[in-house]
Amino acid sequence: FFDLVKLNLLFCIPAAAVAALCYFVRTIIPVIAIDLIPLILLSPFWAGLTFVTRNYAREEHAFIFSDFVDAVKNNWKPFLVNGILVYVFTNIMIVAISYYHNLSSQNIIGTIATVLCIVISYIVLCSQYYVPVMIVTFDLKLTQILKNSLIFAIIGLLPNFITTLLLALLVVLYFVSIIMPLTIIIMVCFTIFLVFAYCSFLINFAVYPLVDKMMIQPYLKMQKENKKDESEDEEVESDFVDRI
Repeated sequence: FFDLVKLNLLFCIPAAAVAALCYFVRTIIPVIAIDLIPLILLSPFWAGLTFVTRNYAREEHAFIFSDFVDAVKNNWKPFLVNGILVYVFTNIMIVAISYYHNLSSQNIIGTIATVLCIVISYIVLCSQYYVPVMIVTFDLKLTQILKNSLIFAIIGLLPNFITTLLLALLVVLYFVSIIMPLTIIIMVCFTIFLVFAYCSFLINFAVYPLVDKMMIQPYLKMQKENKKDESEDEEVESDFVDRI
């Protein structure tokens, strides 16, 4: 728990800087797209958060500061590209859902399009549970990771749904907390001390077993079989040499 608190405080340093920058820009350019800029600017730092919480999810040790910094330095490019893609997709879906929802009052096509956009958004959201952990775990191209993440978004129905439900509950608590000053203070403290690390750990705890089962274990099994075949070949060769 206290390691998660330390990790969250570490992540809050760039998060506070990005929040201040976005607030300043928002006063000059009052556009809703500015509010989503953290999806891009904070994405490289999510690499450090993911690496540490992934280790916690598989019950391994992690040096909070050094592993966080190393993970950011080694993975910032794919995380940044993924952040840009998520930013563009989110803006498109906001516009599309708003447009088709207004159109739904006029005909059934608007309703169908709205539902379709929501389903697509949910699938992409679930796929983003897997992208960070695969980037810090595997040496794959981002296109391969995005393809695999969409597959996991479909086959991992139960862990994806539970994770989404818990995150949605957290969002609801944030909205409810604005009712009283005391609850606002509690949620501010929760944000500073735990929320980012908690969300990252929750996601990795839920999805890593599936990644391990579908990608890591088959690879290890294949490596073991290859080594076994090589050892058998060496034995045959050795026996052949001895007979000569």
